[in-house]
Amino acid sequence: MTSTAAPRPTAPDPDALPPAEGLPPARRALQVVGGRDRIVDADLARARGLTLVDLSDGWAPRIFADGVAPDGAPLPNRYRAVFVGLANNRTDGDGQPLTPGEQNYLELFGVPPTLSVLRDRFLTDANRACDPTFDMMRLLAVDEIETWGATSEQKELVKRAAREQRLEAARVKAGAPTLEALAAADRRYAKDVKAHLRAEAERASFAEIEKRLACEGLMDPARHAAGRYDAAMRKAVVDFQQKHTILDQADLKRSTLEALARKLLVNDQETLERVLAERAAHAGGFIEDGSIPPTTTYPGSDGLRHPIPDLVGAATQALLARLGIASPDDALAFFRRRAPADFRWLRVAVRFPAPPEYYSARMDLSAEIDRGDVWYDFPFDEAGVRQPQPREHFPSFTLYVKWRGERVPLVRWRTTVGGWRVELAANGEEYFRYKDSDVGMHVWHHLVAAPVWIPPPSSPLGSMVKEKRVNGAFVKVTNYDETGPGYLSAYGLAAAIHVQMHKGSSGVTYFDNGIRTHGSFDYMSLRGRFSHGCHRLYNHQALRMFSFVLGHHGARTLGPIALGFRRTFWWRGEVFEMRLPSRGFYYELDPPLPVETLEGRIRGVRQKPFLGYMRKPGVSYSSDRPPSTSLTDSPESKAGGVEAP
Repeated sequence: MTSTAAPRPTAPDPDALPPAEGLPPARRALQVVGGRDRIVDADLARARGLTLVDLSDGWAPRIFADGVAPDGAPLPNRYRAVFVGLANNRTDGDGQPLTPGEQNYLELFGVPPTLSVLRDRFLTDANRACDPTFDMMRLLAVDEIETWGATSEQKELVKRAAREQRLEAARVKAGAPTLEALAAADRRYAKDVKAHLRAEAERASFAEIEKRLACEGLMDPARHAAGRYDAAMRKAVVDFQQKHTILDQADLKRSTLEALARKLLVNDQETLERVLAERAAHAGGFIEDGSIPPTTTYPGSDGLRHPIPDLVGAATQALLARLGIASPDDALAFFRRRAPADFRWLRVAVRFPAPPEYYSARMDLSAEIDRGDVWYDFPFDEAGVRQPQPREHFPSFTLYVKWRGERVPLVRWRTTVGGWRVELAANGEEYFRYKDSDVGMHVWHHLVAAPVWIPPPSSPLGSMVKEKRVNGAFVKVTNYDETGPGYLSAYGLAAAIHVQMHKGSSGVTYFDNGIRTHGSFDYMSLRGRFSHGCHRLYNHQALRMFSFVLGHHGARTLGPIALGFRRTFWWRGEVFEMRLPSRGFYYELDPPLPVETLEGRIRGVRQKPFLGYMRKPGVSYSSDRPPSTSLTDSPESKAGGVEAP
């Protein structure tokens, strides 16, 4: 029976702008009004107080913007082009073209895909019939799957086969109908039966994972040995994890299994929302992301206390609503309506939440790093047995704004501090050394986009060379991954230099002891490992925060700082040359931004860091006395010394 009721009227859209025809790309903006796309005038949108969110393929974070010198000369920020090439799946980290079909899954490393890349992903995945090809319940029947390397896996499979034969023989001898019955009748077999049944469940789950990865196009079954965690399977798992920002790093843990069990478009929708969150945060100049609980408040001019808002989350939801996207199907429909050429100019006119009243063009910002639980004790006893050094309180980074006499926290993120690390001494032997994180007051005088790390003379030569496919063949080339500029750099995609500021009769001087707050590709280190003293953040957090600082704190663009580093070295019969023309693209903060590193809670017996080398347990050394550390305390080895500019 057909309803004769009148259609329910839609609520008025106060931010809907009139359609505009014939506008040049620079004046165009998109709104989805009543489920229909509408091109509107960007200038009118600004006049109405709307924010223009750049969804084009040429987008990059603010910290990668070009600058202008005081004399009007352009200051090109050269890494911007590399960032855009990576985000569009056009080039690799060296700026070289990708091979056909190759993908940059770099969101975990701070380079989210563009909407053009996501459009292709949505349209391709919509045509994959993956759901009927695998058993979701069997895939999720275990919490994780134990994995090994090639040699250890073969040994484990042999051990499992032998155990299965023993249990089957015992079952037949006992006349038990099942292995479970055997274990219930004779408890001697209970442990082995439990291990066998778990291994069987893991094997069944693994088989479903193989189907799922093959259907998603991440693994070619012809290159993979079924049931084995071989190179093809490991690469497929890592690609899947990086594609969907899962922090398991090749391990098959629950988070990976749950993502594998989800529908392809559901995973794609989550990626889209993360990508839009970055675009929204940068467009609005927002930093608050919900990492400060809403029970924390700030004083308002109305005399009331107000909770710290999740501005990034609210802006993302406003953007999704303006695009008419509430589900994977909505996102698919949006991308089906878009031609590839749209993403050359695409911007969306949306009303963002009003920022709190503590926002301004020049906010009184400061940072604090809590080192958490700190152990100075050597982590091995005299017998070489590692000693437990538990941490209940992990290091954290907090950005504050001073407002009405209070320090208001804006974000609080996990970070890293120094600890016991292995270091190559001047005599060519490795020792343990405590890498400390300076405690006390410092300032950020300079921010650096695409910073460069200078390899000290003690750097192993093998780390300075890598193999790379060029024109279909693998060749050895100089390895700039760790030096940068790039997302794999030791300093990530952006850094702030911690310096001590001294005021004297000759003016203000700055001393750099080699400590930075910086982005990092080593995302697993943010989950509890140690650094060499620096304070690491996820690359996307570093880009978002330092872009926020540039937008809300006084800064002067210095541009690329010349370095002129050149080193020729011989490795395995070949001569290589490393050239580092620039330290990175610098900004000078005015005034310098205060950053305090708190001592944290010192655990254990030793209350001060050990300053020398400690022998590695079980290692024979050429001398009974460790060498002096002074020879490895060069500015290069500590990334410190007198500040660059």
